[in-house]
Amino acid sequence: MKKLWTVVGLSLIAAVAMVVSASAAEKGKAGEKAKGAPTCSGKVVSVSSDCIVVKNRNGEQKFAVNEKTRFGTKTDPKKCGDFKEGDAVVVSFKEDGDKKCALSVRTAPPPKKKEAK
Repeated sequence: MKKLWTVVGLSLIAAVAMVVSASAAEKGKAGEKAKGAPTCSGKVVSVSSDCIVVKNRNGEQKFAVNEKTRFGTKTDPKKCGDFKEGDAVVVSFKEDGDKKCALSVRTAPPPKKKEAK
């Protein structure tokens, strides 16, 4: 009887470990979009269903947009068409060879005001 309970206990521990491992792997896949991805901030020059062009002090940057690209934030979701020329944005992207693919596009936060001394 003691061996039976030991086997059952070890089986439960193994099952819980597999579920936790699978859950962590899924969170890792979702988190890789934002964490560690390079960003580009600037003003929208043009936007279409497959591309967004952003201009900043380094010139114009072109980013491919696809069905996996997230627009806005969790608290303020947007669509590709919500962004217009002149909007200040932050684009998280990944480089695929010489092509840049947008992972997320969100409205840039307003600039911080400098306090007077």
